Amino acid sequence: MNRLMVFLDAIRDHLDSHALPPACSVEVTPESGPVRVQLDTCDLPGVARGLSVWASTLDGSRASLRRTGDGKRVLVSLTGRTPCGVPVRVYGGVPFDPAAFPDLPLRTDQDMPVWLLRQWARAGGEVA
Repeated sequence: MNRLMVFLDAIRDHLDSHALPPACSVEVTPESGPVRVQLDTCDLPGVARGLSVWASTLDGSRASLRRTGDGKRVLVSLTGRTPCGVPVRVYGGVPFDPAAFPDLPLRTDQDMPVWLLRQWARAGGEVA
């Protein structure tokens, strides 16, 4: 079986096995990196909740932030592997708010602890 079919089967099985939040897109290109899943929400509490749910289903979950070049949005991402080893990147974009992201310069990736996603989801995402 070719690698694309392995990735497609793995992500389909993962989506079927867990009560994951809705996605607006799933991109499977095994030659250029992980399966990419974009969450179907665009506010910080919703993205944090969605990524928290995904984190509980992936091995080796790591979270990060990246402020876009125009400064208007922040991409909140989670990477990990399905139990069968397929790499996955789940992300959502939220509006930049200097009160929520006080130390996030343009075009900079910052790692963050996964537990912080759970805190944002519970607290409504007030402060990063």
